[in-house]
Amino acid sequence: MLEAFEQFITENNLCTKDEKILIAVSGGIDSVVLLDLFTQAGYSIGIAHCNFKLRGDESDQDEVFVRNRATKYKVKFHINTCDASEYAKQHQCSIQEAARELRYDWFEEVCQLNGYDKIAVAQHADDQIETFFINLLRGSGVAGLKGMPLKRENVIRPLLFAERKEIEQYAKEKILDFREDSSNLSDKYLRNQIRHNLLPQLEKIKVDYRKPINKSLQYLTEDHQMIQHFIEGKRNELFIDQVEVVKIPLDKLFDSLDQHSLVFYLLKDFGFNRDVTDAICEVVQNNNTGKLFYSSDYQLLIDREFLLLKKAGPKSEDDTYYIRYVGDNINTPISLKLEIAENIGLLQISKNPFIAYFDLEKLSFPLIVRKWKVGDRFIPFGMEGSKLVSDFLIDQKIDLFEKENVYVMESAGKIIWLIGYRSSDEFKITEKTETVLVVKLTI
Repeated sequence: MLEAFEQFITENNLCTKDEKILIAVSGGIDSVVLLDLFTQAGYSIGIAHCNFKLRGDESDQDEVFVRNRATKYKVKFHINTCDASEYAKQHQCSIQEAARELRYDWFEEVCQLNGYDKIAVAQHADDQIETFFINLLRGSGVAGLKGMPLKRENVIRPLLFAERKEIEQYAKEKILDFREDSSNLSDKYLRNQIRHNLLPQLEKIKVDYRKPINKSLQYLTEDHQMIQHFIEGKRNELFIDQVEVVKIPLDKLFDSLDQHSLVFYLLKDFGFNRDVTDAICEVVQNNNTGKLFYSSDYQLLIDREFLLLKKAGPKSEDDTYYIRYVGDNINTPISLKLEIAENIGLLQISKNPFIAYFDLEKLSFPLIVRKWKVGDRFIPFGMEGSKLVSDFLIDQKIDLFEKENVYVMESAGKIIWLIGYRSSDEFKITEKTETVLVVKLTI
């Protein structure tokens, strides 16, 4: 395996023996094998380990184990202890996203302070295939399906050539100690469900299923590169840069058959996902000007002749707030808690207007929470036609002061809940509903 490792690094120009490599070591079998391979190959290395305090004593024991690895290999050890849970709350992201951001930001800091040229992480071929299926089940396009890159800036993945069984065999032959992450045994996470349930079934159907899937991943990577080159040309052709605003002419943007894909690829780097860009296309096609759409950092206005794109300003009480995934509760500007109900037969439906029930499959994340505005429409539960939010509030005899503090929740540009008053009939649960999203307004 050492020979294949060195050959893979050379063929893909991942790093050289003249460079200093910072190796991310969690203590698991993959990173332990990566550490040993770099050592055997004679590279100048250091070890970086993050303790996110997510598994109590188990996390601390991982840190001790990796520290001992550094002593054994006689290399410099860098440790960072941080609270990923608290970071996730502050930045309104998942714990996985928080850990990733904290990890890579710290890796960069270590590199700059200690002269490392590359950061090596231990994802392997099976991780790549699992990522493919995760993104497939999430409805990703080419960018997500192509998987993880061999290298991105100074981050390299030298184990992407190796299957899990090869890594396990190497560890066995070299008698390498490693730590088992207890969370890897649970089917709580989608990746583990794919690893434990889907991939074994694929192996029964086709023993060497990894080879054709990896070939497909290679093709998808090449296709993505071609798309990126095409989109870069389209941006240069269509984007009119003005002071603080980019103007995109609608007549040129919507003169092609693939307009939905084009709009998505033009706007994805500004934080707009496919559900939102599809909603933008729908609004444009219906000649509904004046509609605003938001990403985490940008806002887009559909004007008469242009899409107007600009950086979002500083947050104010009228800003939008994003719920990026189930469980991403918010406390500002109002307090909302999200839960999943899998067994609909046992679900107790409350008439409390502070609790809303939605068919999860009908929703697109991120969900948006904002103050209502003039012109907003939704389909109140129990009705067939749409109604202006302003008219609904008048019917409910909501006074002016109360109106100023009324919020709506949106999915892909459609109001799903006039929060605290009425949910949308369009997103209601039915006999066909498999998973219910329960959202509770707390005071």
